[in-house]
Formats: sequence, C-alpha cells, structure tokens
Amino acid sequence: MRNYQASLFEAIWNGKDDSFSHAGLAVYRQNLLMNAERALSISYPTVVELVGEEFFSMLARTFVGQEKLVEGDWGMWGNTFPDWLGQLENLSPFPFIADSARLDLLCHLAEREQSHITPAGCPQADADLSQLHIHYCAGSQLLDSIYPIVDIWMAHQTKNPDERQQCLSSAKHKLSQGRGQKAVIWRPAWKALVREVEPSESDWLDLTMGGVSISDALDQLSQRFVLADWLIQSTGEGLVTGFY
Repeated sequence: MRNYQASLFEAIWNGKDDSFSHAGLAVYRQNLLMNAERALSISYPTVVELVGEEFFSMLARTFVGQEKLVEGDWGMWGNTFPDWLGQLENLSPFPFIADSARLDLLCHLAEREQSHITPAGCPQADADLSQLHIHYCAGSQLLDSIYPIVDIWMAHQTKNPDERQQCLSSAKHKLSQGRGQKAVIWRPAWKALVREVEPSESDWLDLTMGGVSISDALDQLSQRFVLADWLIQSTGEGLVTGFY
C-alpha cells in the first residue's frame, strides 16, 4: 500500500505515469498545481507584486518540477524558489527579484518559528559584559543584498499610495547608483518586521547574533556604535528580548 501511494504521489507530481489513469492523474495534478501556486503566493507576496499574478502563476507551475513536497507541509515548501528565480534568463533584467524572494522567505520562516523563552531582562550595572550575550526574538536574521530590497519590500507592504511611491522612488534611485541594503528581519508578535541596517549596526548584529559577547563585540567594532541608544531602540521594537 505504501509503495502504491508513493508511486501515485510521484505520478501526480511528475504529471505522467502509464500505470495510472491519465484522466484521474490530470484531476489530481490540477489540484496539486493550485496548492503549489497558493503556497508560493503566501510565502512570496513581494514577488507576486513584482511580476504580476499571471506570470507568477506560470512560475509556480514550472517550479513544481524543481522541488518535491516533503512531509505534506505546503508551508515549508518552496525554500529553493529564490535560487531558482535567480537562474531564470527571462528575469535577468530584474536581478533584484531573487533577493526580494529571499527576504520574503526569511519573513515567512520567521512567522512560522516558535517563540523563544525570554531570558531575564536588563543586566545589572556590575554585570560582566564579557560573559553576557544578547537574546534576539524569534526569526531574527540578517540579509545582505547589492539591491535595495528593504525599499522594495516596504513599497509592497504599505497601503498608502504616497508611501509606496516614496519607497519605489528610493529603490529606483539606489538601483541607478548600484547601492544595496542590508535587512534585519525579526518577529516580535505574529507578523515579521523588516528594516534597513546601517553599517555600524550591521557589524554589531553580525557579531552578537553569532553569539559573541557584548564586550567582545564592542571591542571588534571598527565604527562608532552607541550601545545604550541601540538597546533603547531594539528593546522598544522587540528585536532584543533579554540577555543570557
């Protein structure tokens, strides 16, 4: 029975197998394609906006042949979609789409990640900072791109036409100058948040997210960084949840 089910699934996924009814496979295949398209549109909403629903539908139905569904969880399917997009010749005039997909994916994964148990709050004044580490909230990740992915993402998040136009104008300006952006992604509540990271904070986040202690990270920074100001901002926005 298990072999039969595996063979049927493989036939549905590949769209052909003479061992099964072609008409029956076509029905199952159509249902699979609809599920795949819906799953990808949920995981990659910015890409849908960038390429349009019709073209995205074509991409989704083509991508089905590139990655198999594992354990029946459509929410975890499509992790290789950004890399696959980056290899498509017809998207080569728009190379920022692949990195926009990577940002979408990190947001999607952050929203599925379980919340961590938050350690104790602010450290004592006499705490040994060489032994103290920062605890970041669920889904915290960094993404570095040579394209203005944060501006592009923000443009497709806002419902305000003026804000959307402002973000798009900023993205076009950065694209014309060859300027990229580094994004930090985190999920303080149910929805993932994204903002641009400046160089001084970028180095700090790279170190502390990698497990380097507070004092060691400060010693390794080459640019001016005001820890007190950053802690006020990062705890207020829910990026930092405690210390350990």
